[in-house]
Amino acid sequence: MYAQIQKIGIPEIEYFNRRQYAGATQNWDIQQASTGFVYFANNECLLEYDGVNWNMIDRMSGNIVRSVSEIGNRLYTGSFEEFGYFEYDSIQQLSYNSLWDKDIPEGLGDIWDIHSWNGEVVLRTEHSLVFINNDKLAKIISAPLRFTSSYVVNGLLLVHDEEEGLMEVRGDKVFPVAGGEVFIGKEITSILPASDNSFVIGTIRAGLFLWDMRGVVKWNVEADPLLKITNIFCGLKYNNDFMVFGTIQGGVVVVDMQGKVFMQIDKDKGLNNNTVLSLTVDREGNIWGGLDNGIVRINFNSSVSFLQGYYNLGTGYCLEKYNDDLYFGTNQALFKISASKFSDPLKTRDDFKRLANTDGQVWALYHDQNSLLCGHNFGAFDISNGTAKKITPGGINGVWNFKPVPGRPDLILSGTYQGICVFQKREGKWLFKSKIEGFDESSRYMEWDDKGNLWVSHGFKGVFSLRFDNDFTAVTRADSFTRDSFPGNRASLVLSKVRGMCVFSGFDGIYRLASDSSTFEREELYDAFFDAGRFPKFLKEDKYNNIWYFSDNSVGVLRYMEDGTYRKVVNPFLPLERKLVGGFEFVFVQDRQNALFGIEDGFAHYSSYDKKNYQIPFNVHVRSFKELSDTISYSFNSVKSGPLPQIVMPVFKFRNNTFDVSYAASFLEGSGMRYSTYLKGFDQAYSDWSESKTRTFANLHEGIYTFGVKAKNRYGVEAEPVYFSFEVLPPWYRTLYAKMAYLLLSIGLILILMFFINRRIVLSRLKEEAKQKEHFRAKEEQLKNAALLSEKEMIKMRNDKLRSEIVYKKKELANSALHLIQKNEVLSDIKLRLKKISKVPAASGINNEVNAIIKKINRELVDENNWDVFEMHFDQVHEEFLRKLTQQHPDLSQREQKLSAFIKMGMSSKEIAALMNVTTRAVENNRYKLRLKLGLDKGDNLSAYIASL
Repeated sequence: MYAQIQKIGIPEIEYFNRRQYAGATQNWDIQQASTGFVYFANNECLLEYDGVNWNMIDRMSGNIVRSVSEIGNRLYTGSFEEFGYFEYDSIQQLSYNSLWDKDIPEGLGDIWDIHSWNGEVVLRTEHSLVFINNDKLAKIISAPLRFTSSYVVNGLLLVHDEEEGLMEVRGDKVFPVAGGEVFIGKEITSILPASDNSFVIGTIRAGLFLWDMRGVVKWNVEADPLLKITNIFCGLKYNNDFMVFGTIQGGVVVVDMQGKVFMQIDKDKGLNNNTVLSLTVDREGNIWGGLDNGIVRINFNSSVSFLQGYYNLGTGYCLEKYNDDLYFGTNQALFKISASKFSDPLKTRDDFKRLANTDGQVWALYHDQNSLLCGHNFGAFDISNGTAKKITPGGINGVWNFKPVPGRPDLILSGTYQGICVFQKREGKWLFKSKIEGFDESSRYMEWDDKGNLWVSHGFKGVFSLRFDNDFTAVTRADSFTRDSFPGNRASLVLSKVRGMCVFSGFDGIYRLASDSSTFEREELYDAFFDAGRFPKFLKEDKYNNIWYFSDNSVGVLRYMEDGTYRKVVNPFLPLERKLVGGFEFVFVQDRQNALFGIEDGFAHYSSYDKKNYQIPFNVHVRSFKELSDTISYSFNSVKSGPLPQIVMPVFKFRNNTFDVSYAASFLEGSGMRYSTYLKGFDQAYSDWSESKTRTFANLHEGIYTFGVKAKNRYGVEAEPVYFSFEVLPPWYRTLYAKMAYLLLSIGLILILMFFINRRIVLSRLKEEAKQKEHFRAKEEQLKNAALLSEKEMIKMRNDKLRSEIVYKKKELANSALHLIQKNEVLSDIKLRLKKISKVPAASGINNEVNAIIKKINRELVDENNWDVFEMHFDQVHEEFLRKLTQQHPDLSQREQKLSAFIKMGMSSKEIAALMNVTTRAVENNRYKLRLKLGLDKGDNLSAYIASL
């Protein structure tokens, strides 16, 4: 089917310069990985493009990266005497592993190609083929002279040697193929499969050859001369429809399978330079080119191509085909090109001829069988024989359109900046007739209804219905309708004629005249295709009953189906978004398969032979997740089979609690990607769709979170969401240890509180007990006082009794002492008298008797029994005196004790002398000695001291 497509213009091109991707100018190889990322073998490093950002992966020890190839889950790269692979590590960052071991000999030079063949990795250097099996050197096949290129095609491993030509690897050797000697001295730069057993071989200077495994012939096709002079450098097969060649002199050349040039894109037509070093095709059908200076993406799979830039036509406003020529009206002039040349993929800007006298703004084109009219800023022009002739007078400026009068093939009305004019055909020529009187409004949009009324819509003043006189020289009736005449609509109303009726497009809906011809009602056909507030602002029906509609900066079509229904088609026209001329949208339907649109810098061509699959799945990735202070970020990527497993769950301290997340979708068709994110544990639901590619989180509570991101491309296809989890640790004061400390502290506080409570209880109890004791004590004191009073009375009575007894005893003691004194005095007196009698000379017998009486008296005077009786009575009166005396003065003799007792009783020395049967002087002497034994000083009173005991 692609053979039927004509890319009239140039596909959408996106160019990346070295300032954008931050690498070197040259890019030797390109590979799209299973993640959807595109990798480039650059002079400085391995470059990665994820659909949004460029990343420099590794500098390969400073060597130029010559080759890159994804085999299995590995991304192999080769440079000067270095070979290895990148693989995702635990945080999904690409990590390099070198396989260049000691068994590989030195001097092999650059690794230009990397292939997967028969379960082995094959490296091509200029001097040999190196085979790697299970990451070890398996074998090396040396080149006969120099291997200039290598290819794996239809299961064959083919190499080109300068000395032997085209060769095939079989086993451990290379063998010349049938006819391969043709390429001796020629440099093969591409081998592409034409069928299972035939191959198209491109060379750098000799053009194209065809090899059918039996021999080689020159492929003399249309594209061969062009490719011979542009010098093929690389090539690839595009599906089963095209061959794409990167050249040194002519950019990218696309050739169909019959050898016809389908398209050429060179420096003039959008490339930064003409030298294409490498090519690849991504999942969406985009062609990527590694240039000698930069990188290019060609949206080759799009059904829309562009006539802009290089062709220098200006802004497109109208287009018509007349007499097998195409006429393009722009803001610069009217241009003409033949239909055959227009379909030529190699046409140049010079093939578009500017018509004289048309410089300026062209608004409209109209033709019949014999004439072509041009509505211009300066009036109306008749286009004949490649020249333009003005047919309006000087007072008529700005011809917007041409509308034939129903039933009058000789008349045409044109809306102008100020009213309406009429043209009449005379002798096969259109001539200006007159300006119609009675209506002077700008009449850009005009349509006839089935009743002969001409409807005119004005952007600010509303809608008008006009009736004319028979000669169309004046307006006989003009009905005006303001915006208020249309239900629920206050926006500008644009007039179109669709399905045989005049309709008016507004912001809130499409309206038509009601049956009463005085009001307007909603045309419900369109409600099923458009949302409220998003209705198109202009409609145009083509000759195939398709309804083209224009919204803000976009276009679509309601395609008419065989059953009379309509199907809305939008996706093929998305490349036109924001390229249309706002307010002056235009479409020219050439046939059922081709249409052209006016755009801001020229024209766009659409072909309905559309093989593009708009539902191609793509991947979304978290490209970077890190806390603000981190130097290493985490990545979470997806491949075709789904998201890669998360091996490590990042854990962050609470103080490191601000996260930046960036994400990207590996859908490589330019803009229009939208994202929606969700943080489980923080968000209630996924966010609204947005073009933002980053999100920041701050002040998250501790816990485990799961972040999810999904993406939707401009065709409405959603990528499978990618999720990853991370943990925020609690702050130190909310850690497990802190909680344990809080628990212990709480227990301690509770215990302390309990202690103080118990203490208060105890104190309260003690206080109460003390109060009770005090009460009891007071009661007891009261009782005791009462008892004491009673006891005191009893003691008083007893003391009184004792005192009476003591007095009595003292009297007895005194009487006893007195008795003793008297007795002793009597006895002493008797003794003295007896002594006198004994001295009288008498008979000795009397003396003896007297002496015996005296002895008896002496015995009586010193009788201790008398003392014992006295001591008994003394103790009764002076209780424990003698005990204390003997305790304090144990060295006192009994005589001294007696003396102390007599002094205690207050006796005089004379009385004591009588009791002791001594002289008074002797008593005084004894008192002196007693003072000494008692240790009394000279001034101390003996009687007072003894009385104190």
